[in-house]
Amino acid sequence: MLTFVRKHHSLLFFLGWLTINIIQAGFTELIDDEAYYWVYSRFPDWGYFDHPPMIAILIKLGYGIFGNALGVRLFAVLLNTATIYVTRQLLPRQNDFLFYAVASTIAVAQIGGVIAAPDAPLIFSIALFFLLYKRFREQINIANTLMLGAGMALMLYSKYHGVLIIFFTLLSDLSLFKKYQTYIAGLVTLLLFMPHLYWQYMHGLPSVQYHLFERNASVYKISYTVEYLLGQIALTGPLMGWLLLWAALQFKPVSYAERAMKFSLAGIYAFFLLMTFKGRVEANWTLPAFIPLMVLSHQYLNNGGYAQKKWLIKSVPLTLGLILLVRIYLLSFIPPTGRFHKADEVHGNKTWVKAVEERAAGLPVVFINSYQRASKYWFYAQQPAYSLNGVDYRRNNFNFWPVEDSLMGKKVMVISRTHPRLNANFDQPIPHTDSLISFVSAKFFAFSRVMLTATVKPSLQNGIFTGTFSIQSPEHYLAFYKQLQTGQASFVVSFITDNHLPYNLAVPFSLKDVDAVKQKLSINIPVSLPPGRYDAKLGISSSIPEVYTLNSTGYEFEIKR
Repeated sequence: MLTFVRKHHSLLFFLGWLTINIIQAGFTELIDDEAYYWVYSRFPDWGYFDHPPMIAILIKLGYGIFGNALGVRLFAVLLNTATIYVTRQLLPRQNDFLFYAVASTIAVAQIGGVIAAPDAPLIFSIALFFLLYKRFREQINIANTLMLGAGMALMLYSKYHGVLIIFFTLLSDLSLFKKYQTYIAGLVTLLLFMPHLYWQYMHGLPSVQYHLFERNASVYKISYTVEYLLGQIALTGPLMGWLLLWAALQFKPVSYAERAMKFSLAGIYAFFLLMTFKGRVEANWTLPAFIPLMVLSHQYLNNGGYAQKKWLIKSVPLTLGLILLVRIYLLSFIPPTGRFHKADEVHGNKTWVKAVEERAAGLPVVFINSYQRASKYWFYAQQPAYSLNGVDYRRNNFNFWPVEDSLMGKKVMVISRTHPRLNANFDQPIPHTDSLISFVSAKFFAFSRVMLTATVKPSLQNGIFTGTFSIQSPEHYLAFYKQLQTGQASFVVSFITDNHLPYNLAVPFSLKDVDAVKQKLSINIPVSLPPGRYDAKLGISSSIPEVYTLNSTGYEFEIKR
């Protein structure tokens, strides 16, 4: 038996890694974003509000094989194992047992490997990119050039963070700009990525607007930077992540590929450190650095660092034990037990979905400000649901999908969390849910798919908010103008404070203010608000009292004393 293990340790490692993750994937309820990406797969397209389309494609393929949580995660799990395998191929000198220790130390590489999110194809495509780049530098020919271009396109179709890998790779060797093959590879990438760029153009560049502008905080908080630094140490590993970071940064590259990985590793961590000065940075945004982290830390420890190598290997059993506890915690049949195990994203979903389904009694369900709950309900109830995004929330792909269209004029069940401005209109709380309440809208209407875009930046001078906005909407939204004529729908300018407290100011208008032919809206409204920073957003009323859909990007203003 021992001889068999020694001879086939590689097969056993990868088979064990894959088997454990398949079991985990099948018996863990979906997290919020996974359910949202599953809804992506219901609407195949070249792009989505938040991300490129790769994760939707993978989920659609997997769900076509297994119509459950395992199907949603199937290709994420397969790509996770493939990522570890490809990463090992990047090692010039392989020390398999050291590599197993490095991979096992990074908890997110194991547990995160079952999550159906854009990070799964991104990390795989990054490992593949560095392998293709390594071959490209070893032999620059047309085949390797075309493959490198395709590899870059694969990264970009997975997640926009792939741009950072390309940028820092170019920065690691400026002589690449002197090689015509570099431009051929770039052209291949551009041609392959063109369908997504065209999708962005046709939809008003929503991903660019959201990721680069709408997510920024108006005021810097030191907690953003502290949380980022602590989060990165925790993300790399519960015990020895700090050692891997130290070892990777200590390693001196000897090849073009290693130099590109070193630049990518340092560059990504530095880039997102700077981003903390613009707002909160999610810990997982640095996951593209994990391939360089694994390769470079392995190389440093394998070429020296004997004491550190022993620490790492000795810590593996304890690390795996801690990860096992987390895996057990995530299993769907482990019920919440109170103080130390409360309901969360991966527990109790079927319970609250069933409670909402019973309350709805066959009516279509509309969730207020929660694309997560709408997606979870859709998955577990297997009935389409809708997220109505208000001015105090954010736009997402429910603003693009035609779900809203199918509900126009119908009787719907509206679901919301406890909301001080809505409680008078809502029924009693729904049992077995986390503070969810319901309300019946006898004749639903909303206009989330209408986009109001300023022709020039609106102004706020002498207490007057002024602006002219173009109206973009589906052609069949002519009913929108009819609602305006009958007075059922109206506009609002919502001034959101830093603590997300909205001041909704109704916009008085006449039909002359809305040019239905030129699709334009003119606004001139007095503003009397306390001093402070505000994010002004435009909304349109819906059939739900006090709920205005979010129909524009935000425009920052400061009202001084």
